[in-house]
Amino acid sequence: PMKKFFTQPIGEFSRQNSLVFLAINIVALAGNFELFDFDSIQNLANFIWGFALLGIVLSGYYLAEGQVPEYWKSAGSILASVIIVGTFLEMTPEYKESGFLPMYFFWSLNQLIYGLVLRGSGLIRPIYENLTIFGALIIMIGTGSDLFFGYELPETIQIVGLFGWISLVTGLSLGNYFAWGDKLASSEGVE
Repeated sequence: PMKKFFTQPIGEFSRQNSLVFLAINIVALAGNFELFDFDSIQNLANFIWGFALLGIVLSGYYLAEGQVPEYWKSAGSILASVIIVGTFLEMTPEYKESGFLPMYFFWSLNQLIYGLVLRGSGLIRPIYENLTIFGALIIMIGTGSDLFFGYELPETIQIVGLFGWISLVTGLSLGNYFAWGDKLASSEGVE
């Protein structure tokens, strides 16, 4: 069973990771991003979050293959590496409270570019395209202002970041899930 999970076709792997990513974010949101009182369980949840996002990112090139340059395959691998390393860094005391901002900035920048390049291509359903682009832009501005300028947005407008997060997570996970479903349904033998 374990071998089958790790050797399944990329489309199925990505769809499963999309659902896991959505679910872990819903649980995190419900728990105000403090999932558990025990650090070890919190770290496991963070790892699941990072691994699910890694799976979505790695499959992105194969979903858009033929519509994006081949070097996007390498770019996706680099982003996936940043995500998994950033996820592990967030398990350390130094980043546990604040998060690893470069990971969120890089991820949101990538999703914004990906969303804008593929916008209108018919690959991702329009509602999920728009949610992803809107969310990525908000997260990129929020993390970028702190990361590059040391400016933390006032609490009164931080609620916008929450809407951006929900938008990005929903657009990315469900957009990816349905796009792969459409691709798999329209072509037999997609590996």
